[in-house]
Amino acid sequence: MDFKNQFEPEYEWLKGKKTVFSAIKTKAKNASIIYIASDPDREGEIIAKHCYDELIKLKKPIFRLRLKEISKEEVNRQIQLKAGLDLAEIESQIARRVVDRIFGFEVSPDLWKQLKISSLSAGRVQSTVLHWICERELEIQNFSKEIYYQLKLNGSVSNQSVVLDHQTKDKLDSKSIQKLLSEIEILPEPTRLKEITLSQIKKKNIKRNPPQAFSTASLQETSFRVLGFDSKKTMKLAQMLFEGKRIGSGERIGLITYMRTDSTRVSDQKRELGEKYLNQNYPGLCSLQNNTPKKQKKYSQDAHEAVIPTNANYSPDSISSYLSLEEKKLYSLIWERFLVSLMKPELGEETVYEFEKNNHTFVHKNEFITDPGFKAFAKSEKKKLQKRLDWKLGDRFQYESYSVEEKQTEPPVRYTQGKLVQKMEDTGVGRPSTYGSILETLKTRKYIVEYHKSIGPTALGLKVNEYLFLNFHDMIGESFTKDLEEKLDQVTDKKESRVSLIQNFYEGLMFILRSPRKKTSLVSSQSNTKENVISSEESKTKKSLSKQKGKKSIVTPPPSNLNKQNICPVCKEGVVKTKLGKKGKTIYFCSRYPHCDYITYEL
Repeated sequence: MDFKNQFEPEYEWLKGKKTVFSAIKTKAKNASIIYIASDPDREGEIIAKHCYDELIKLKKPIFRLRLKEISKEEVNRQIQLKAGLDLAEIESQIARRVVDRIFGFEVSPDLWKQLKISSLSAGRVQSTVLHWICERELEIQNFSKEIYYQLKLNGSVSNQSVVLDHQTKDKLDSKSIQKLLSEIEILPEPTRLKEITLSQIKKKNIKRNPPQAFSTASLQETSFRVLGFDSKKTMKLAQMLFEGKRIGSGERIGLITYMRTDSTRVSDQKRELGEKYLNQNYPGLCSLQNNTPKKQKKYSQDAHEAVIPTNANYSPDSISSYLSLEEKKLYSLIWERFLVSLMKPELGEETVYEFEKNNHTFVHKNEFITDPGFKAFAKSEKKKLQKRLDWKLGDRFQYESYSVEEKQTEPPVRYTQGKLVQKMEDTGVGRPSTYGSILETLKTRKYIVEYHKSIGPTALGLKVNEYLFLNFHDMIGESFTKDLEEKLDQVTDKKESRVSLIQNFYEGLMFILRSPRKKTSLVSSQSNTKENVISSEESKTKKSLSKQKGKKSIVTPPPSNLNKQNICPVCKEGVVKTKLGKKGKTIYFCSRYPHCDYITYEL
């Protein structure tokens, strides 16, 4: 990269790619017209530019094809456009790559120097995502469970058995429950409470709209949750479906539209095809209105459609012989989601019955669905038994007994791949083409560990995150990262200069690097920090627990018995912290480790 010449990048051939391009060039020499059909996004546009720069030497007409799907109709339509390169998209992509390279090249050596660990690396967007993961881990560490109670009354109204829930804004402790029971006359003599009067009836209409067709993020999140496919696997399978299959003896046909998109929009043409299929095969389920939200997020890749089938008539069962089992599973998910997005909403009515007793309110909710709408499409969904209640004001609840349920507040849960990808889309951090690679990079660097879908930071990841966020918050904070994405979109829209964007970023980064560093509180232990420290702690756990057999000097109480302040039960000085272990269990250990060897597994 030439810093003195407006940050102009210098490109080199990737290993093996020059040979691949030589084969392309050989074929291009025999062609009268050259069409470049790389992916229809920023990354595809810069690839097209590199191809163009080499092929222009052949002095033949060159056109750019942006295929939102691989079908005969779409290819012909693009050929007719005779489009050229989108220079604004190219400028935006160059800006993104240069900014990311500057951040990596400048911040990574700073990490080596300050943390005394060689070969560490830092990425701009990856650092934001790492911070989310570490932030959630700290929330789990600092969480203190709270016990509370819920009172329920069992009885009947109009000879119908019913359970009433006590309604309160505050969580009730054991003393509050006892006081409540006294105020409603259950204590000290349960027989004193005989009935409660129905004092208010509230009704509201229910309208649950079907989910929108898939964006890249919602596809990855749903695929992970429903099928268990990680982001990398989902996108690999989606790529195969996009490239298509040879159906029967016919031509190769792309089965889904382009799979990297921020949009949930469906074109009028695809909507008409979907509605026609629904009316023929599922009469009565098709919506009479357009379900697409009026306002979409303004991202450059919203120019694409949602991820949908190219033709609804290709049902999963009709083409199953041309797909692998995993391809069929993913295609079924996309096909069904598209059709569901065109269906009617679920309609019904919810009635809340309120019973008053000595200024305390007890409620019973009744839901009655008048039209299941899109939910009728889900064959596996169990139908709930429904009955409309005809209770009236003044009706009485005949009390029979009560129950007190003990509950406790739950700690925040660790992110899954799907939830992180969804958060990236919701916050505008990253782009569809980078979602999967961000998490893979963090794993490769040993900053995070994943087990049974849960993602937690390693000790190394916690350390890197703390240093980066203390010193580079202005560069990796969620708002800054989102703002930078919007500025890149402005470059695409020709409202921002690539050079000025990079220059401002570079100057801001240099200001931070020239400033005094803030030191982290996480001190390097004697173990090899480059390795996954969680693994070493698990090893320490086994050794520690084996030494403790038959001894009384160290006690490892269950995590549930830890005191509310999380003070270490052994040294009484440190606090108990947590980490996600390789076996999927939470490890509890003292913050003074290795000076205090208290450590135990989640029981």
